[in-house]
Amino acid sequence: VAVQEARQVRAKEDYTISKEEFPGANASQQAAETAQEPVQRVTETIVRDAPKINRNDQVTIKHIMSGQTESMKYKKAEAMIASGEWVVVND
Repeated sequence: VAVQEARQVRAKEDYTISKEEFPGANASQQAAETAQEPVQRVTETIVRDAPKINRNDQVTIKHIMSGQTESMKYKKAEAMIASGEWVVVND
């Protein structure tokens, strides 16, 4: 006795789709049309009250409670300033 498996044969389908039939084709076409319009962009200028402090600049920091001052590089003072107990003193 021979056992045979039944296979279902699918008919070949035509997978050719034109641009108009593809979902989202209209959205990309509309986006391309709006991209052609000139865009006016306003750049905002940053104005600082004090000069920017770089990582390796020497800063003087002061302890709020005791009044103790220390001079060190900003990259080392950042953690102390972030704790809230120290502040940068303007020289």
